[in-house]
This record gives sequence, structure tokens and C-alpha cells, in this order.
Amino acid sequence: MSGHAPASTLARGAAAAALAALLLLAASAGYDALEGARAQAAQLTDAARIADALAQAAGGEADRPGTLAKVAADLQQRHGHRVLGLYVSREGGVDEFGIARGAALELADDWPEDARKAALDHGAALAEVANRALAAGEKLDWTRMVQQRPGGERLLAVPYRGKGASEAAGVAGVRLPAIEGALPQPPLRWALVLLAALAMVGLGRALPGVVAGIVTGVLTAAGAVALSPALTAAGTGGVDILAADYLIPHAPAPSSAALAAAEQWLGLALVALGGVLGATLPGIAEGLTAARRDPAPYLYVGPSVVATGVLVFVPFAVGVGLSFGADGGGFAGIDNYAAVLRTVVEADESAQFGRTFLHTVLWTVTNVTMHVVIGLGLALVLNRPDLRGRKIYRLLLIVPWAVPNYITALTWKWLFNTQYGPINSMLSAAGIERIDWLSQSGTTAFVANLATNVWLGFPFMMVISLGALQSIPADLYEAADIDGASGWQKLRHVTLPLLRPALFPAIILGTIWTFNAFNIIYLVSGGGPDHKTEILITEAYHLFTVLRRTGLAAAYAVLIFLLLLGYTLVTNRMTQATEAVDR
Repeated sequence: MSGHAPASTLARGAAAAALAALLLLAASAGYDALEGARAQAAQLTDAARIADALAQAAGGEADRPGTLAKVAADLQQRHGHRVLGLYVSREGGVDEFGIARGAALELADDWPEDARKAALDHGAALAEVANRALAAGEKLDWTRMVQQRPGGERLLAVPYRGKGASEAAGVAGVRLPAIEGALPQPPLRWALVLLAALAMVGLGRALPGVVAGIVTGVLTAAGAVALSPALTAAGTGGVDILAADYLIPHAPAPSSAALAAAEQWLGLALVALGGVLGATLPGIAEGLTAARRDPAPYLYVGPSVVATGVLVFVPFAVGVGLSFGADGGGFAGIDNYAAVLRTVVEADESAQFGRTFLHTVLWTVTNVTMHVVIGLGLALVLNRPDLRGRKIYRLLLIVPWAVPNYITALTWKWLFNTQYGPINSMLSAAGIERIDWLSQSGTTAFVANLATNVWLGFPFMMVISLGALQSIPADLYEAADIDGASGWQKLRHVTLPLLRPALFPAIILGTIWTFNAFNIIYLVSGGGPDHKTEILITEAYHLFTVLRRTGLAAAYAVLIFLLLLGYTLVTNRMTQATEAVDR
């Protein structure tokens, strides 16, 4: 920074204000989310008690007729202001012809049709899970009893059985309203942010340097923690049903007491964030000073910076937040990361991070190697001055890169089709037995994915290499010819060293693209057979969309980012791939 003019005190003050505003917004959002989590925990605790009582009454209805109606009326009178309704879902038996009537929903006649359908579907799925838990002699996981609905509503249901029965007879549940945040008034929130930002201006102007920035950030964050909203502690008691006459054993609903650790983590994170952001204050202040003197470059860059922040950094921050959350709501801490890393040595049915990571590395190395070898080889051929029709060849060879990759992926999937694919037709014509490329084994499916991605990737390396080859002065080759160098010596000592500034950044970028080549895996093999061709990004997608393990999928995404960030930093340092840009 020695070549830049020192920042003015006004710029330091403006930078301090901006950092203070950012930290206060982060604190406000964090405590708002924490208050929402506490309210949800309290809501689930109460709902579990209500559902347990209703399920116990529904299970005993055969022995004591009229119990369900009486208990439901009593619960509605005492808790109706906190719930949207009660319901019981159970099989409707058979009619006089012996035909099953299907599941029936009771106590919810005035509900909207979509809510009734959601309750029936959730009840059927929960009864199936409860039967598996009974057969295994395990307690039912409470997260299975909760279902999130559009608009923030939730259903919490408890399965029940007949006295002494070995299977679930139905479920009893509660329909819960959405929980609002802690500070729903935007004007109040913005007023707090503005006051805190103005209070920090004086400190930012009075103390120059990195130390002042760190002090500013830490004090702002500490103030945010100290002045956080008062969070009402919810009840700490879950409903731990171990053995009741009619209830199926299940774990307790989450307790809000567990969120005390989350509040401490949030405070420490805010103070650390304040220190990190505060350390950047001198640089921001110098940037503001330079922008006052020559605003044109910053006006050009500004929109892209804002767009990147909104479209990239904000979703990334949300993903990081989700990775610390439990699937059914609440704070999970580092449990999701521990669960992911535990699968490195002990794979479970939902995640196999270790095996999938090794397969992703193999997939990436194989693809990038073939991209570079084929792309560079074709570039060397196309760079020959005596080659006729070079323009036509260049046009044809760039087509695979120009066609949208999802169209190419679906085309190659058709080429590998067992019955109708041209590849198997050629094998059959040659007297070779047809191969079930996508279902026979992980090796054949990997080959199909590899062929598709190599077809898509080599044109990029070819274009980069060809452009770099054409920038090499012909005088160097003439001097090498005079010295009697062979073709291999010219390639090794002239061509490849001069290709390095262009080829290494392309390899780094190609590695990142291939590591996250979701479209190819998803559209060609679908990760099959039996998840043998999954890569990390497609396994995260499977966790999120199929298994509904949101926290685990978010932890996958964060770990993928950290792996690629580490790879980029290490390779940049080793290869100095961006050295030519910095000079």
C-alpha cells in the first residue's frame, strides 16, 4: 500500500460507519433467527404435549368410547389460541364389500383441502416410519414427526397403536402457525443500525491504522451482543414418552435450553467478524479516498460488485447458516460437519463422503488430464501454417463447447442407450455383445460420464492453447532450428514454458468446473448404478432433494467450497498462475 496516498480522516470515518452498519445488520439478523428458533422450540414442546395427549386418547378410544372427543374438546379450549387445529388420521377400515376405505381425517372438517391432504400424507408416511422403529426396537426420531408446510406452518404428529398392538393404528397431531421473527419492524432495525454507525464514525476518524479498524469492529460487535434483544426462555421440558399404553415410543421434542450454546457461538462469531472486518478498514478507507479522486473505475466495477454480493455472497452466507441448523429446526452446532466427516471412516445410508470424495478426485483428474492432452494436441495441429482448411477445423472443433451442456449430456445418454444407442448398434454389428453402459456397473457408467465430459471440455483447452501458441514469436523457433533443436526439444524448451501463463489458470478453472460438473452426472448416469458414480455435488443434491437432510447438504456445500478454495490457493502459490497479471 506504500504507493497509495494515505486515507483521509473522513474516509476512515465512512469506512468505520459502513463496517459498523454491516455488523449491526448481521447481529440483528442473527438474534432474530435465534429468537425464531427459540420460539419454534417452545412451540414444538407444547405441541408435543398436546399431540401425546390426543394420541393417547385416540389409542384408547376402542376401550373407552367418547374419550377422544372429550380430550380433543378440552385441549382445544386450553390451547386453541396457540394452534390452528387438532387432527387424528387413521385407517377407515373396510366397507360392506370388503373394500378398504383408506385413511380418514377426524377433527379437521373446516381445514383447507391442501392442509387436509398434507395431514393425511404426513400421517401415512409417519405410520410407516413408526412401524419400522417398532420392529427394530428403537425410539422414533422426533424430526420424523414434524413436517414443514408452505407459509411457515408446521404439522407435528404422534403415532399411536391399539393396546398391545405391534403396529401403528394412526397418528394424532397438531397444526401449528408460522413463527415471526424477533424484530419485525424494519424502521426500528434501521434506526439502531444508523445510530451505531454514527457512533463509530468518531472512533474510526480518531484512530488511524489497522489497530483502529480491529478495535472498531470488535467494539461494535461486542455492543451488538450486549444490546441484543431480550430473549424469552422457553420451557426446557420435552415430552419423553418411553412406554405408554397406546403411544409408540419416541424421542422428546427439542428443548430451547440447547439454544444457549447457539447464543454464545453467535456472540463469539460476531466479535471475530468484527475483528476481521475491522482489519480491512484501512484498505476500505484508501479505496474511498481513491474513489473521490477518480470515481470512474469504481463506477464501472460497482454494479458487478453489488450483483456478485447479492447473487453469490448472500446465498453462500445463507448456506453456511443452514449448515449449522438441524433438519427439524433449531441449532445443531457442528453436528452436521461431524456427521459428514464421520462418514469418511464409517459410511451410512445417507452419506458416504470419503468414498464420494475419492471418486470425485478420480473423476476430476481423469477429465482434466484428457482435456489438456487432447486440447493441446489439437491446438498444436491447428497451429501448423501448412495445414489446409484450418478455419473449418477450428469451427467444427469448437462446436461441442458452443452447444449447451445439457443438450450434449442428453445426446450422449442416447448414444449409450442399451437397446437403441448407436454405440451398442456398432458393437452388435461387430459381433460384440451389447453393453448396458449406465446400469451394468460403476465402471461402464463412469466411462459414459467421462466420454460426455471430455467431449464438452477439450474445446476450451484447445482454444486457450491455440491463442497462446499464436502469441509465441516465430523468431524463437527459428533460433531453435539454427541451434539444431529437434521437434521434441522445441516443444519442451520453447512451447510449453511459454504456454504456462495461459495454461495453468485454464487448468485451475477447468478443475473447479469438473469438480462441480453436476449436469453431466445428473443427466447421464444419475449417479447410478447404486450411487457408484456420484460426485460430491450430486450427493449433496440427493441429500437435499430426496432425503430432505438440509443441514447435511449445506455442510457438504461448505466443505466443497473449502476444498476448492484450498486447491486454488495452493496451486496459485505453487504455479504462480496469476503472476503475469499482478506484474
